[in-house]
Amino acid sequence: MKRILFFAISLCLTATVATAKQNNKSLVGKTLPAWSEGYLDIHTISSGRGECLLIVMPDGTSMVIDAGEIVYKSKPSKKSQYGMAKPRPNNDVRPVQVYADYIRNFMPYKDAIDYYHLSHFHMDHMGQIIKRYKTDEEGGYVKTGPTELFHHIPFREAIDRAYPDYDKWTAQATSAKVLENYRKFLDYHVAKGDLKATKFELGATNQFALRHKPNAYPNFKIENICVNGMVWDKFQNKTINVYNGRPIRENASSCGFVIRYGKFDFLTAGDIGDYYDFEYVVAQAAGKVDAAKAHHHLSPHSMIQKSMKVLSPQVMSVTSFSNREIQPDQSKFGYITKGGCKMYCTSVGEAMLENYPKVYKKCRSVSGHVVFRVEPNGERFWVYVLDDFDSEYRIKMVDGPFKAK
Repeated sequence: MKRILFFAISLCLTATVATAKQNNKSLVGKTLPAWSEGYLDIHTISSGRGECLLIVMPDGTSMVIDAGEIVYKSKPSKKSQYGMAKPRPNNDVRPVQVYADYIRNFMPYKDAIDYYHLSHFHMDHMGQIIKRYKTDEEGGYVKTGPTELFHHIPFREAIDRAYPDYDKWTAQATSAKVLENYRKFLDYHVAKGDLKATKFELGATNQFALRHKPNAYPNFKIENICVNGMVWDKFQNKTINVYNGRPIRENASSCGFVIRYGKFDFLTAGDIGDYYDFEYVVAQAAGKVDAAKAHHHLSPHSMIQKSMKVLSPQVMSVTSFSNREIQPDQSKFGYITKGGCKMYCTSVGEAMLENYPKVYKKCRSVSGHVVFRVEPNGERFWVYVLDDFDSEYRIKMVDGPFKAK
């Protein structure tokens, strides 16, 4: 009797998995079903020229992380003998326009972005100043990255690692001019009264609170676990000063947090790395997660083996616009995928794919917007890859369902 029961259960599970795969295939070529209340959507947006994420929380509260906007020469440079990745959808569309169009398409409340969060002060996350970008006539700031995005879709609140004290961080930023431009933008709009600005609070669990139905999802929260080289470890109930007076780079100053929704956990932490074991300390503070955005575009010093062993993500998005052999670092693909993690890169260049076909076969995808969609209460989730050359954002592939740990 037990054997019959076991056999029946096995058949049932096999049928369920087969049905899920069939349903996944039937979605390819169609547009992504709209967000529904109770779901958590995490979008890694592909422009080929910067990093930007959109998060739609279970009640529809929206958060945008970064809005990088950089201009690369199309010819090979010293950084890579293969040049840079192709702009998405083409070179005539600015990255910030890509973000604005995408965000407006997928955010449920179209009037404003609830939270704009800047992870750190680098141009591939906050914009680049070039001659053809316009200056706001009233505010006097150049409209690039977030300062341009605001004019497409306003933010209710901007949160970064330093507000309002930027002076001591100027030397770390990629461009002091870009940082000063961002400050000018904030100062003008805060004074005008159409934007609130606050500093990222280490250890907080309510800074990115639900705005539309704050009491409807008690099993949802965002834990701020690292900023400015400091780590909050809730398991040890203490703040850890990893750098402790030693020189710190801008990447290591990135803000990082974990989204927790029922059993589901997602980590994003800008461009942190493992200098002075920092990334590993952050991993211990985060604990095991189901999904992550790779730190620093999966550079050599990020997502190292011992950090990955602690985090054990099932899936990971990789913002790979630089198209360098070390971003993403090809030497990491082996141990990451062998550890059971599926990788989804946003924009790997054609030349890289031609020269390293076996390496990139280890990735589930090498081009497209990556969406992690978590069902209500966080029991299961799916991964969708959307066409980043298509304004309809058609589905290229679907993986899942994955069971949250």
